[in-house]
Amino acid sequence: MAYTPPEGNITSSVDFFNWINLSISNWFFPGIVLAVYFIILIKLMGSVRSSAESFASASFICMILSILLRVADMVNNAFMVIFIILTSVGVVWMHFENSRHGY
Repeated sequence: MAYTPPEGNITSSVDFFNWINLSISNWFFPGIVLAVYFIILIKLMGSVRSSAESFASASFICMILSILLRVADMVNNAFMVIFIILTSVGVVWMHFENSRHGY
């Protein structure tokens, strides 16, 4: 699929990434963050003792990543808030699982 070339002068990497994100309807960086989330989640599920810890860790890493991308205006607020909520759900889930096992 062909995309229109950027108009004006692209002088920084932020301008370049903004053009990439806008050319595919603001789905580039959310797609990257979601891919990173699932890769981390699958990797941690194989090496960590509980799925709650895997979920909370992957959510936390992607929450930090989405906050940084929000500061650079590459993702929207709703996407950032989703990862904040997922992180809080993961922390609560991990707390309940740890209290059940007596850790």
